[in-house]
Amino acid sequence: MIAFFLGQASVAFWPSIPAWLSWPWGPLGVALLALLFWSLFVGISSPSCRIKLRVGLGLCGLAWGIGCASWWQQHQLLPQWQGQDLWVQGTVLGLVQQQEGRCRFDFAPDRILNPADSTAPEFLPRRLRLSWYDCVQPPSPGERWALTVRLKRLHGYSNPGGFDYPLYLIGRGVDASGYVRDQGAGPLEPARWLGRVDRLRQQLVDQLSAGSLSSVGRALLSALLLGDRRGLDAEAWARLRDTGTAHLVVVSGLHIGMLAAAGFSLIMLLGRLFPQTPYQRRRALAALTAILLSGAYAMLAGFTLPTQRAWLMVCSWMLSLIWLRQIGPWRRLLLAALVVQLLEPLALRQSSFWLSFGACAVLTWLGYGRLRPLRWWRQALLAQLTVTIGLLPWLLFYFQQGSLLAPAINLVAVPLVMLLLPLAFIGLLLVWCWPEATVLLQLCGWLLELGWDGLGVVQQLVAPWPSAGPISVWLVLLALMGSALLLLPINRICWLGLVCWLPLLFPPADQPEYGGMKITMIDVGQGLSVLLETHRHRLLYDTGPRYRSGFNAAEAAIIPYLFSRGIRQLDRLMISHQDSDHAGGRTPIEQRLAIDQVWAGEPQHASDRGCRAGASWDWDGVEFEVLYPFAETVVDQQVSNNRSCVLRVSTPAVQILLTGDIDQQVEQQLVLRYADRLSSSDLVVAHHGSISSTSAVFIRTVKPQRGWISSGWRNRFGHPHPQVVERLSNAGVLMLNSATDGAVTLELDSEGRITIGKHRQRVWRYWQTD
Repeated sequence: MIAFFLGQASVAFWPSIPAWLSWPWGPLGVALLALLFWSLFVGISSPSCRIKLRVGLGLCGLAWGIGCASWWQQHQLLPQWQGQDLWVQGTVLGLVQQQEGRCRFDFAPDRILNPADSTAPEFLPRRLRLSWYDCVQPPSPGERWALTVRLKRLHGYSNPGGFDYPLYLIGRGVDASGYVRDQGAGPLEPARWLGRVDRLRQQLVDQLSAGSLSSVGRALLSALLLGDRRGLDAEAWARLRDTGTAHLVVVSGLHIGMLAAAGFSLIMLLGRLFPQTPYQRRRALAALTAILLSGAYAMLAGFTLPTQRAWLMVCSWMLSLIWLRQIGPWRRLLLAALVVQLLEPLALRQSSFWLSFGACAVLTWLGYGRLRPLRWWRQALLAQLTVTIGLLPWLLFYFQQGSLLAPAINLVAVPLVMLLLPLAFIGLLLVWCWPEATVLLQLCGWLLELGWDGLGVVQQLVAPWPSAGPISVWLVLLALMGSALLLLPINRICWLGLVCWLPLLFPPADQPEYGGMKITMIDVGQGLSVLLETHRHRLLYDTGPRYRSGFNAAEAAIIPYLFSRGIRQLDRLMISHQDSDHAGGRTPIEQRLAIDQVWAGEPQHASDRGCRAGASWDWDGVEFEVLYPFAETVVDQQVSNNRSCVLRVSTPAVQILLTGDIDQQVEQQLVLRYADRLSSSDLVVAHHGSISSTSAVFIRTVKPQRGWISSGWRNRFGHPHPQVVERLSNAGVLMLNSATDGAVTLELDSEGRITIGKHRQRVWRYWQTD
């Protein structure tokens, strides 16, 4: 079983699937080879043959993994269809998110036509993630619609410490994303079966909304009972994150297991009324009830990956009771992981996989070698401490922070949820059958609101514990080994666990040497954010875009990158100008990091210092100089772009010129005033490569070796403009584009050696779009 699991899991780390292994002949050939191993060595008990049999099982897993990867590739959108008007027909799936006239929903197509291309794809994308701007008639779950859409393949930011959005969508069956064009959109007849559960979920959400619950109680009940987290805003998620209780509103193993245990216990208690029924039959009926009840709850919660994993764990446990087979907890855990991996081949790359199975593993480890039962309150406290110690390395690795007071907080919060969830579930069933019976739900909502207010008080008193520097997988594995030693009942070797934790608590510093520097153009899509690091100082130039949907690149890309490097304080934040694609992330960055000074081309606060030409300073042997705006008015500064801060950072080996969004008029003024002083080895191309900037004269004056372009993948502005690309190419400039390269880094050591890094190439996997 382990050999099969490892064989399949290995495919999730492949950078690409070779053409000769594509569907269907590649997986079939590997499977035939595996069957050959199986037929030759099965039933032979010699050690060498057992090894070869395991090789055969590993090849079987490899064939399954390759087959799933190839099958996924077959369902990708045709590259030439990206950005074209397509006619699609299909069914709306999941709950529809609505915000300020904008709708977002998943769509299962059964037909896709391209009026401009008669090519008929053999396979269709399984599911589309669609946005509909100015959504006048929102679709409902389960409805069939005919839509005109523009689609693109999955693509996301690529930054160290960042979130893999394409992987997240693939885990939910989404193969392409896009938006709805208003023309030709119209509903068809409701789907006969597809989306029926989602229609029921929407009905229950509407019933909760129609009641007299408060907004907080309604949002928490919707999240706990139906997996509907649309009512939780960014402030709510910050409270949950800081207090270590986010897992309580994400339906997962805790909730599924809780309801399964309640169903099992209820049937066993009722079985005592019928003593003539054999005990084994009563236990089998209770186990089957637990499977069905937890499965129904998982379906109502959207049957997401965490609920799937939890339900499979319940099934493996209960089926062993039905079949009267004694399966050890570790084997049961491995079996559930194998089934999850079979159904979702990329689950191993999801943080939720490691957190959910990690929690089960540490609780299983807690019972290892402990013969004496403990009192209930000691068991609860020990369980919370165990989960915290066991999962903290993963939390620091994936999210760069954890809550040290989470055990104490969860010691109160978890029992509250355990008590309220079955009652709220019964209340939901009552409301479904009898809409006026809302008393039980109102009671649950009131108690949840009290608990929520308590979390707000706790949030003011505690702060999450951040990672102190970059954390590698090896540090996590070493800390997990330390956790295992700490949780052993053998006290004489527990001190070794603390030793194993030291590298995670005090990771090695990753900062430039004196006289060196590190430049990172963070991938923020159609915006700009550049981090400049010297030996002891940090400057962030621009904060990325903010969109009207509420999405902010600072939360999604910049802050995770800074936290992954152990940066919690900035010496200077420089906002080139106030366009939302440059200043959109200022608020969350100021909330999450300590900032000594803010410089801005267009100061917005009394504490902001305006950028003015002539300002200069030296940090650790690296010179910084502001070249623009001038004190006098030399251009039409009614244009916000022309008030951008222009910053030049220089060492003897590397000079970089950051130009914001200035246009050719300002470039001409810079050439006239500074002439050869503009010469720099690196140029951050102005305005994302717009045709209005980066003139040929400016390029000849700067004489850059490398041009840094921060632009969105397949952005609607067409940046960088082909003429700008041609100008840079004719000048022999090496172009670095965040849209295709992800985060780009330049590291300069004290000896003048330069290293260029492109994050997308370093972590490339077969599901990513070029």
